[in-house]
Amino acid sequence: NVTTAAYNGFARVKKHLGTAAQTADSDLVSESAKWTSTHRLRGIAYVYVRLKWDAEVFPSGWPNVSALVQGEKVYDPRTTTTAYSANWALCLGDYLTDSALGLGHAVADLNDAAWQAAANVADENVTLDDASTEKRYAVGGVVLSDAQPGDVIEQLTQAGAGFCGYI
Repeated sequence: NVTTAAYNGFARVKKHLGTAAQTADSDLVSESAKWTSTHRLRGIAYVYVRLKWDAEVFPSGWPNVSALVQGEKVYDPRTTTTAYSANWALCLGDYLTDSALGLGHAVADLNDAAWQAAANVADENVTLDDASTEKRYAVGGVVLSDAQPGDVIEQLTQAGAGFCGYI
């Protein structure tokens, strides 16, 4: 339950991180005729938000609900670690090798030298007009499960002014 005094008892937010052992949200199962215990969404993160209408609590109507979300953790061949990253090359490598939501290629199928070089260029800091810095190339967004693989690859490579070839 949301504990901010104004919304206590009128808003509930439950997050699920998509673990392999994730079970269906028990509140959602009991509160919806369309959600059952088989809706586990394993491997898929989601948020269940429940609002109870009250004109005094929500005088301007239903609130807009949003979340700041970091994407899937991706493998970095430079450090052999897996962590969140907006590096387009690492995200492309993840898409190419992910067997559940991507193409399922073996990591060994990727050109390791080219992959690491692209990741290094993407991580270079560039100085902006206000003297702050940011990474040279980053990707952000959502890949829908019904997207065509070629379209996903094109969007990821465009984010880094790169290319992806298959030989």
